Amino acid sequence: MVECKWVKQEHEGRFAMTGEWHELPAGALPRLRVEKLEPFGFKSDNNSYAYEEELLDGDFRMLVRVSSNGAVSTLLIDTDSNESYVLHLVENAQGSFVGDVRAAYQDVLNRIGEACGEHGTFCGAYIEEVLRYAKDTYGDEIEYPWKDLDAAVIRSHVTKKWYALFMKIHPSKIGLGGSQPIRVMNLHGSAEQVANLVDDEKYFPGYHMNRKYWYTVCLDGSVPMDELRGRINDSFELSQPKVRKVDMNKV
Repeated sequence: MVECKWVKQEHEGRFAMTGEWHELPAGALPRLRVEKLEPFGFKSDNNSYAYEEELLDGDFRMLVRVSSNGAVSTLLIDTDSNESYVLHLVENAQGSFVGDVRAAYQDVLNRIGEACGEHGTFCGAYIEEVLRYAKDTYGDEIEYPWKDLDAAVIRSHVTKKWYALFMKIHPSKIGLGGSQPIRVMNLHGSAEQVANLVDDEKYFPGYHMNRKYWYTVCLDGSVPMDELRGRINDSFELSQPKVRKVDMNKV
């Protein structure tokens, strides 16, 4: 463990932490809007913003720093030893305790992303990849056509038709267990494609849409990204003008 020490800063009347910070990889959070940081609880600190929160009944203290270039770094401190804790960042670290720490840590990041991110509710590396793919491939960006910020769409800038609908819903709406809201995406397909895809495991009947032509996927990584890109392509094609067949007998 790397020892981290509290250093008193008398002129500011607070404490600063020294130690090793973990910079989040690109896409782990959406781009954060500076004007939303202080309302969430961040404090301006020279050219950056700092936030801290106790986790698991005070067993840990999590610090989050947003630099002037938008990079986000975190530091997790075990309050008993006053040392940094890093096992939550190790993918193969198992056990109920590290799982609880990892979940609490991710919950803070999710709340920051939802409250301060440019995409609101729809944030996280997986969702950011979906949004980036739609923008880079088709030039379309997420839109919020309703006052409800827990629902959004991506529509073709050519036809103005949706080809992806994002929602935050209770898992029971699509037959899943759990009590916490989940983020899902509806995609358009042919009747045959939808009938073949829906398995109530990765693909679900389209929530709040015509289930014959729409289906729902959870935005939790359960559908591999390469596979999901193909589904987005199919949905996009259905949003485009139909090509009329020419009757050669009339030419």
